[in-house]
Amino acid sequence: MDLRDHWEKEDSPTQKSINTLRDLLGLRVVIDLEPMILWGDLGKHYSSQDIFIPSVVGVIKVWTDCLVSRLESDANAAWTERLLEEISEQGSKALKAGVEARPGSQVMTDFVGARFVIGIPETRPPYSNVSAFFASDFEKLFNVPSRGNVQGTNDDDDWASVALPSRTRDQDRALQANIVPTPLPSLDTIPRPDILFASLTPYHMIVKIAHASILIYGSHQGSLELLEGYLQKYVRNTEGLSIKVPIVKTTLQASHFGYGALFDSLSLTPGDKRADWVDINPIFVLSFIEGVLGYQPVKEGSGKNQWYFKRAEPFPS
Repeated sequence: MDLRDHWEKEDSPTQKSINTLRDLLGLRVVIDLEPMILWGDLGKHYSSQDIFIPSVVGVIKVWTDCLVSRLESDANAAWTERLLEEISEQGSKALKAGVEARPGSQVMTDFVGARFVIGIPETRPPYSNVSAFFASDFEKLFNVPSRGNVQGTNDDDDWASVALPSRTRDQDRALQANIVPTPLPSLDTIPRPDILFASLTPYHMIVKIAHASILIYGSHQGSLELLEGYLQKYVRNTEGLSIKVPIVKTTLQASHFGYGALFDSLSLTPGDKRADWVDINPIFVLSFIEGVLGYQPVKEGSGKNQWYFKRAEPFPS
């Protein structure tokens, strides 16, 4: 395992990123990396040790880069202050993090006992959407919203129990003639995409078959994550290989819009790139969307090798 070039050298990209984090915080940065322990937990998912250290160290660099980016933003000033308070309350003068193996297919991070955890997934690399998952996990820590998280109000709830008197047809016509068109909302009042589309109905989902793959586009991230988790849980491994390779690889794709781990599509592709002959059957996907997620098929928008679904009723928050 070549620790020296990838981890220990002061001019390595990861150490430079750690030094940037140190200078920004004004605190020592201590990241506990135990390669032999990690190899014992994750080695079966790597074809050789030659890619093990670069992969793990690469994840650490993305983690530090994401944290630096978050701390540099004025919008996260309250979050940064809370982090420093958490460290100070434990009597520590250093930001500490430990690198651990974690179940699942995606990286994760958490803050427990004045110490960050950098979770390396127990799955075959490369890992997808690493920075997006770290950014999303950072956002969830400390229950401190970033500036710009616009929440809806419940002012209209006061009108829910008010009974309106019935109107005559002439009164209806007169009322319609005096209706003022609803203006477009101000851009600054519209929440970020990850907040807006979590509850905006109707939810939309489109399933398309491409060459040796299935693409699923969705406006509701929770629906995509549940579908991805279910398929990943029950997928079979390719036979005849020394390492575990799923027959079908499920990958959540980060949206081109918004911040953090906002996903708007899911791809199903052959787990082995050489197995482009694999014919992925869409029937389980279509049945899950309609029978489990409660979406309804829409004839308009559906066609050859494409299915369109909508769900009008919101999921409980």
